[in-house]
Amino acid sequence: MTDAVTGNTPMADAPSTPPTDRLPLWTAFGWGMGTLGVAAMYNAANILLLQYLVDFVGIGAAVAGGLMALSKLYDAFTDPVIGAISDRSKSKMGRRRPFVLYGCFLLALSAILLFNVPSGLTGNLAVIYAGGALILYATAYGLFGVPYMAMPAEMTTSANERSRLISFRVLAVSIASLIATFVGPVVLQMFNNSATGYSIYSSMLASLAIIGGLTAFFATRNAPFHYQDSPYDLNIFKMVQSAWLNKPFMLLVAVKLISLMTMAVTQAVMPFLFFQVLSLDSAQLGYYFLLFYLGMMCSQPIWLMIARKLGKRWLFITTTILSALVALTWALASPGDPYIYVLARGLAAGIIGGGGLMVGQSLLPDVMAYDFKLTGMRREGLLSAIYTLVEKFAFAMGTTLTGLVLGLTGYIKGTGGAPVQQPESVVNSLYTLIAVFPISVACICAVLIYFIRIPGQK
Repeated sequence: MTDAVTGNTPMADAPSTPPTDRLPLWTAFGWGMGTLGVAAMYNAANILLLQYLVDFVGIGAAVAGGLMALSKLYDAFTDPVIGAISDRSKSKMGRRRPFVLYGCFLLALSAILLFNVPSGLTGNLAVIYAGGALILYATAYGLFGVPYMAMPAEMTTSANERSRLISFRVLAVSIASLIATFVGPVVLQMFNNSATGYSIYSSMLASLAIIGGLTAFFATRNAPFHYQDSPYDLNIFKMVQSAWLNKPFMLLVAVKLISLMTMAVTQAVMPFLFFQVLSLDSAQLGYYFLLFYLGMMCSQPIWLMIARKLGKRWLFITTTILSALVALTWALASPGDPYIYVLARGLAAGIIGGGGLMVGQSLLPDVMAYDFKLTGMRREGLLSAIYTLVEKFAFAMGTTLTGLVLGLTGYIKGTGGAPVQQPESVVNSLYTLIAVFPISVACICAVLIYFIRIPGQK
């Protein structure tokens, strides 16, 4: 087979141990638990950070959203570099594992700094501090997440086994998200949304980052990784450009961008809708996410079975459309509605979202394996960097869009987290972002997913 990019004949894999289709339970479970920190931080940043910076610290909504967007522009330069370096790593601990080890501690530090803006900082000083903390968080997320997401394609050659690996990751995402979005808001409510509450919350996030990173590091110690001895030429721009040859990967990236941007919008809007429109509190927001992530977690065995029978593509299309329909029901929500309606939306969204997350994430190592067949290069780290960068960019676009819409429609910021009576224009914009926007982009995603076809795979 000839290298489609460089013209060179690729070297055969040189596995450290004989590859196997079935990974040991501890290896699969432990790798999946590695996502505890990044999942907790992703949810904390996506759901609570914008509201924290606006209503607690006192930074304007548009400025706070802009800070998040700028930190993602920074990622555009760092993530591909991290991915390429991890592809060329020759550490005795393995190609990716050192990044997982060191990245989890840096991620923990960023969690502490992000939700502990000193009370004496106001105006431009608060903006500078928040911007610096966001840059640190972006660096830590890339250092850990890019090599971490490249590991499944190197651990097994089986598409079904990669789905099994990702199902453990979704389990960890559910656990971490429960803590970040349920336990966290309950703690904040106990401490009246004070600085002490946010400090305890950030310590919880930091602990998850360290526990998850160390678990993944030790659990994958004897994993049957297989690497290419001669890495590709370190020309990042050329390698990124060559990724266009892998059409399934590019389609998956496009779906990831659109769907995660939609998720970022809806999750960023959620606390504003709960607190400012529906007159619900932090604890009630937490219970919503409790049912959401319990549904996601408990539904994994069912979705894994359905994916094997139905095929990943059709399952992905189905869950995408159903998730958007559930989001559309928020248009019917109003103050005074029975709280059970809110909880029912959370449970339904979690069950359906669990299937979409599992099948979408499991397609990434599949298209990485296809990329090796196509080009003859083991460049999982670089592809993971592009994928992770799109994930961050989508998050930045979503939160930036939310901040800009709130600012343009006249959102009245507060300090200390106290609710403020908002104008009707703001209320209407919140309903549009959380209910109408998701269904409008779901159809686009479904069409793109339909054309993701990996030769030889159902």
